[in-house]
Amino acid sequence: MKKVIFVCGMSGGKRDMFLIKHILKDFNVIYFPYDVWLNETIEQSAKRLEKFVNELNLNKKEKISIVSVSAGGIISEYYLKFLDNKKVDKIVTLCSPFKGTWLAELFFKGNKGLRELRKESPLLKKIQNKKLKNIKELNFWCYFDPIVPGKSARGENPRHTLFFLHWIIQFWPPVIYKIKEFLL
Repeated sequence: MKKVIFVCGMSGGKRDMFLIKHILKDFNVIYFPYDVWLNETIEQSAKRLEKFVNELNLNKKEKISIVSVSAGGIISEYYLKFLDNKKVDKIVTLCSPFKGTWLAELFFKGNKGLRELRKESPLLKKIQNKKLKNIKELNFWCYFDPIVPGKSARGENPRHTLFFLHWIIQFWPPVIYKIKEFLL
């Protein structure tokens, strides 16, 4: 059974993959635990993801996929672009703040990882300036998203959704079924 790593967004948790795990029942969906309050830098969280994937003890030809929400998408992109991309064949990002979020400007200023999600941050520019190679990517974004508004969440291979409730996009069945279709 193909492994899919689920990387939740800020303040998320294992409960956020409930419906994804149910709809993706043909996959082994595995929760990646990390500091969801983003007290660590994005790079530190990405290194934890690298360690987590390495501990899965994949065989040499086995590839995994990643489904990530919001900040989890930034962590996953950093991992794939700067640490290791040989074990992953597909990534899905949901409402990830590729061009930043106002939330990082107003709240949680002590959280290192969240500070890196400010608009025009050096980290986000670094991620934007490097393209993924040999990995298929699918990105869901919403122009009306109140947390990551406008085109801030538009990434590679974008699919616009009118579902604007950022904090529960991972529970929206039409999006999850499109994810399943992409992963098959």
